[in-house]
Amino acid sequence: MKTNDNFAQKSPEQELDDFINALNLERQPIESTNEDVAELQSLTRRIKNLRPAVNPREQFTLQLQEKLLRGPKPQKRFLPWSTLVSSILVIIFLISPWSHSNKDLVLAMEQKVKQLENYHGILEKTSSNAAGETQIIQRIEIWSVGNKYATRSEEGIVTVNNGESRWISQPKSREITLLPIYLDPHDFDLQEEASRAKQYPHKIVGEETIAGHEATRIEIEPPGGLPYYLWIDTETHLPIQLQTAMQKSLQTTFTFVTLETNTQIPNSTFNYDPPEGYRIIDQNPDKPAVTLAGAITISGLTPLQLSEKPQRMFASSNRIVFDFIDTIVIESKATTPFVLSPLATLGQAEGGPLEILPDSLRWQQNGLEIQVQGQRSEELAKQLTNSIAIPAEGQVLPSQSKVKVEIDMEIVKNNQQQVDAGSSPWQLDPAQVAFTFAVLKISPEGIQGEPPFDYNSLKVTSNTGTDATIQILEGPVKVVYLKRLIRQDQSGIWTVVGYDPR
Repeated sequence: MKTNDNFAQKSPEQELDDFINALNLERQPIESTNEDVAELQSLTRRIKNLRPAVNPREQFTLQLQEKLLRGPKPQKRFLPWSTLVSSILVIIFLISPWSHSNKDLVLAMEQKVKQLENYHGILEKTSSNAAGETQIIQRIEIWSVGNKYATRSEEGIVTVNNGESRWISQPKSREITLLPIYLDPHDFDLQEEASRAKQYPHKIVGEETIAGHEATRIEIEPPGGLPYYLWIDTETHLPIQLQTAMQKSLQTTFTFVTLETNTQIPNSTFNYDPPEGYRIIDQNPDKPAVTLAGAITISGLTPLQLSEKPQRMFASSNRIVFDFIDTIVIESKATTPFVLSPLATLGQAEGGPLEILPDSLRWQQNGLEIQVQGQRSEELAKQLTNSIAIPAEGQVLPSQSKVKVEIDMEIVKNNQQQVDAGSSPWQLDPAQVAFTFAVLKISPEGIQGEPPFDYNSLKVTSNTGTDATIQILEGPVKVVYLKRLIRQDQSGIWTVVGYDPR
């Protein structure tokens, strides 16, 4: 009786291809009985695991060279050795750590994070200054299941967000504080960091050992922001360390010193069950609203409506919150004059001032004060108003000052360093800088007693984030022109570069 042995026999290239597929699917691969193919399979496994590359045995190398010189044997039913070796080298190169693209590494991380049912670990937070001095700020224990999380500090402070309620329990003061559940920031959320790494430009910059694990360090460059670093565990492909950009001479590092995944976490971890005798402090006025009609009834407002449907809504008296998870829109009754934050860039919306802060826009419209916070703030704001003007990044105002002010850059640098160290924070506010300049024009020796004119007589007429003009309604100075000369972000100080006398 005829058998199918010859028909079933696999070629060496097919054996290697099946072996690689099994590794990629994290299944147990079939080892070849062919010594040469088995050698290549062994090399492939080591390279796939991102371990240091190993050289094949000398005899194997000589055999490859000899077979390449001899050429293929005619009775073979698979590819000639020259073609086979070329194919094998291409396959190995494609899966080697040196050929892993930044995108492949981040995609692997994203897939691993998506497979997480839960995780539990110890997160260590450290702070470093510009001099390289580092100190541990805190260690917290974290439990995370889906959209639920709980943390416990070394002092016993417990924070929980179970998707319906969010609270902080403080055993020392025997208090529980209820907080809004929307825009709840996590110090180092695995899902969020994997998503950001995929979304933003990034590149591999090195290999390091983190908390006893081999890890790949990638540099991530958020548009308009400073680069920061993420370390991905070589074995698990999960993010295990995050380091922020240096801001105001400080840099924060979050490290999972332990991390268990897909483990047993009791549901009671996320239950809201206040201990007897604890005082409840409710700082969450907004309650869930199932429908827009319900939110309108609770708030008493007629809100501006977005073209996109929010995932959740919350409402309280004179206030509605539309929650898009990564961004929220808050519409509340405008009861006070609009006051611009001293750290904000100035734009325009509906013919009035638009406050621009990182991932935040705020303005007044139709008797409402609207604030949009989150990653998609500009996109969602444009669904509410067609009349919005945001200065281009780095936009420079045309120089119009009648009197130029001589600048000593050494003094400016020293002032910036003082602010970075925590002194003279008023230099971050262009209005305060303009006010001080104008006062010193009247009293060069300094202010004795009350200022010579009212601070409220100042008006910010433009602020692009790098250039600003301040109008003064009284005193010898009519307009002050300022620039951020050292650093063009919120941590940069303002310097007067010119003025118009009255």
